[in-house]
Amino acid sequence: MGEGGEYRRGARIHYAATMVDFAAVGRRLREARETHHVERATLARDASVPEDVLARLEAGEAVPISTAALARVERRLKLSPTALWADTPHEEIALSFHFRHASVPDFFHADEDAAREALTIARDVEGLEERLDRPAPLKRVHWFREAPVGHNASADGYARAWRLRDILHQKNFLDSPTSPLPDPLETLVEEAFGVPVIEKPLHSPSVLAVTVKDRASGLAAILLNTAAKGGLQPLRRRVDLAHEICHLLFDEPRDDIGLWIDVAEDQEEDAPRRQGDAVEKRARAFAAELLLPKLGLHRLLGRPQVRARELKPAVELVQRAREHYGTTIELTSYHLYNVGYIEKYLLEEILAEIQKTVPLHSHAAPSAREALLSRRVREALSAGLISAMRARELLELSAWDELPWNTTR
Repeated sequence: MGEGGEYRRGARIHYAATMVDFAAVGRRLREARETHHVERATLARDASVPEDVLARLEAGEAVPISTAALARVERRLKLSPTALWADTPHEEIALSFHFRHASVPDFFHADEDAAREALTIARDVEGLEERLDRPAPLKRVHWFREAPVGHNASADGYARAWRLRDILHQKNFLDSPTSPLPDPLETLVEEAFGVPVIEKPLHSPSVLAVTVKDRASGLAAILLNTAAKGGLQPLRRRVDLAHEICHLLFDEPRDDIGLWIDVAEDQEEDAPRRQGDAVEKRARAFAAELLLPKLGLHRLLGRPQVRARELKPAVELVQRAREHYGTTIELTSYHLYNVGYIEKYLLEEILAEIQKTVPLHSHAAPSAREALLSRRVREALSAGLISAMRARELLELSAWDELPWNTTR
């Protein structure tokens, strides 16, 4: 049993350090409540912290409150992580952009708000999942800690993708380690990793996707740009998401908050103009192997004895692989070359030949998908863990708006 009746099955309660300036915590807490017009009783209920503990905190008393409880209070008040007790708290989520490519001059500062909003959503999702007592997401598993790129970036990406496939199979997200990834892939990312995938228009047309990570808390989110050049095509989106999973799991922010901003040329496995960036090279190889596992290709196409040198058999191999695994023509062609199925000089001809009958981005638009935050709010409301008023606040709805799942169409 934690402080104030807090109970978490099998959880280790980490208490705020005794060196914390509780007078400062109390002052910040009181100011935040008043700024956001949140009653103490409401905050106590929503954050699962006894009201008398909050009252004592605001009075500057040193109370035995866990860092997890403080984090719930911060999330409820829409504060940045550690804002209540850090020595130099941020007034808002501060972003440090990782411009890994010189070709991204158009990531406009107007899009910083979208990145901050994404982390706020991630924070709300984590708070609800804690209240729902859901299992820890896979991104918290030790093997998924950030890791520097190995000596051979492509081999590193291949190995990590295959290991992830094996874990997804063990956790029943895949029927077998060589099964195609499910569609929509966004749902797998959200349910397996607890990371919201948010689709919205950005001001930067060359940007396909952005991964946002907070180093201190581990919060993360993925943004998909619906205003990207060429539109957000379903097959293209699968490649983008597979690429972002690598950043999500294995790349460490250099500062408090890091963003990995990926443009159109980043995602294909060959990407000749970007061979110097080991981080992106690993992410490209990771995405290719995650979507088109080598062992799965062996079972589907047979082990390659010699590379196909004629256009017709090469096109047949690409078509069978891409139709089975739901991948783009470009990614499939280059990956089949890299794993020994076709000759490199055929790549442009294969693309041109397949495009005669199949548009470059051919796939029916996916059906509308309920956002991860909406799903968790609905579950928490159904379980009686939050009120309808709190559900509307989390979804940024007015008291008169219908909850999304109550709307009949």
